[in-house]
Amino acid sequence: MSLSLAVRGFFLSSTLTAASLAAASAVASVAIGSWAAGFTGPQASFGFLVTLGLTVAVLAGVTTSLVIRRLTAPLAQLAARMGEVAASGNVDAGGARSGHAEIQPVEEAFRALLLALEEARQARDKSYVEAVGAVVTAADARDHETSGHSFRVALYSLALARRLGLPADQLKAIEWGSLLHDVGKMVVPDEILRKTTSLTPSEWHIMKQHPNWGHDILSGVGFLHEEALDIVHSHHERWDGQGYPRGLAGEAIPLGARIFAVVDTYDAITSDRPYRRARGHPFAIAELEQAAGFQLDPQVVALFAAIPEVELRRLRDLCRRAHPGLSIPGDLLDYFEEGTEWKQVAETG
Repeated sequence: MSLSLAVRGFFLSSTLTAASLAAASAVASVAIGSWAAGFTGPQASFGFLVTLGLTVAVLAGVTTSLVIRRLTAPLAQLAARMGEVAASGNVDAGGARSGHAEIQPVEEAFRALLLALEEARQARDKSYVEAVGAVVTAADARDHETSGHSFRVALYSLALARRLGLPADQLKAIEWGSLLHDVGKMVVPDEILRKTTSLTPSEWHIMKQHPNWGHDILSGVGFLHEEALDIVHSHHERWDGQGYPRGLAGEAIPLGARIFAVVDTYDAITSDRPYRRARGHPFAIAELEQAAGFQLDPQVVALFAAIPEVELRRLRDLCRRAHPGLSIPGDLLDYFEEGTEWKQVAETG
């Protein structure tokens, strides 16, 4: 059984104090011996007292310092763990125990606080996902050509982003940006958005504003990372600079938007349209490779082409029940909420 800090502090202080007194006694013995040997007189007495006093003072200071350091070390360790949690957001960093009875209540309170924070974070993330899912489903419902499109491209984008080895915060930004990429279309009038014939130049000008409108709508949403907004704003830019709304080219286009452009094109080719039937995976990959270098980032195209067709098909099947309306399939909601690996989804279908 470990001793309490108070008991250990008492023993440590007593031991060091005894050592101090022993050292002082040794100095006194040396001084008395010297005196007895003939070094007598006022100067010898004064020197003896000064030496003895300094020795006792130094040893007492060292003793006090060591005792204080020993007693405050557990609190310093706890403070360091708190700092690590605050800096990294990793609540697991606060789970270690010091084993000191005196600070155990503080550690328990700290762990309870971390648990409450984690539960609040999970509830917040779930509410975010549900709110975003409702907005995305409503946006897709307005455009009969894109039923389930936003969910499909979000899964494809995550699969491709993981192939690029991007960190978790970028994956989350790509997820949100891909889901919300067409939110600006909610501002486009129905007579333009649902028009079945070619758009007039003025109608096309209005349609091309939806990336700007989407960016403006979402720019005040605090939980969205800037990289998510980049996808919303730049998902119609082209590698050769001929896209819109800003005419960005090459690597000036944010990486998330370049990833999205590839999967968006793939989904457009492999989905039914009123004017044509969906085309197969080999045809879509061939089209992507032809567009590489002028419409699409060639390196991103090459990485996407390396994803097996069966994995993309099963990701697509996961979204097949995301019909127009305001309901979201439960397993699809769980996918985005929990961050399930795309390979696991591919394996389970």
